Amino acid sequence: MAPVEIEVILCDAISAPVAYLKIVDKAFQLPLVNDTYNEVTRIAAPLSPFVETVKENVEKVTPMLESGFTTIKTKAEEKLFPQLPEGTTANIQNKLVTAKESVVTAVDNLDSLACEGLDQLTSKVPTLKAATPELLKLTKDTTVTYAEYAKEYVASYSLAQIALKLGDKGLQVATDA
Repeated sequence: MAPVEIEVILCDAISAPVAYLKIVDKAFQLPLVNDTYNEVTRIAAPLSPFVETVKENVEKVTPMLESGFTTIKTKAEEKLFPQLPEGTTANIQNKLVTAKESVVTAVDNLDSLACEGLDQLTSKVPTLKAATPELLKLTKDTTVTYAEYAKEYVASYSLAQIALKLGDKGLQVATDA
């Protein structure tokens, strides 16, 4: 096999930039989401020292892993690339670029759909735009009301059963006499 010039696949073609999602900003405009985030952040704050400790330990291990990865990558390039047919790396590079573009387009479309869905949800349930304490009070009041309705229904069912039993006993006494 003829020697082939070693071409390297750039990592830039593989790693896509982190997409900025519009849905995140749109969701944080809702008081419920914003208040929930703030509360979770407040509750998770005591865990911060533990997370920092783990982060420091990972940072100590990362150079060793990178070194191992670089060694494996170099050996693979030295041994495998000369055996590949000409143009293979360019073909792979083109496919990676195409795949990256497809993923970016799909993420943008999903972000737009999520934004539209959130707009529809907030237009059909306008109480989601209410302040969190107001929303909690409304939810609590509604839950209590429906629980009262259920309680009344169950109670009326029991009373009907008792009335039917009394009526049945009355008819039984009347037929026995």
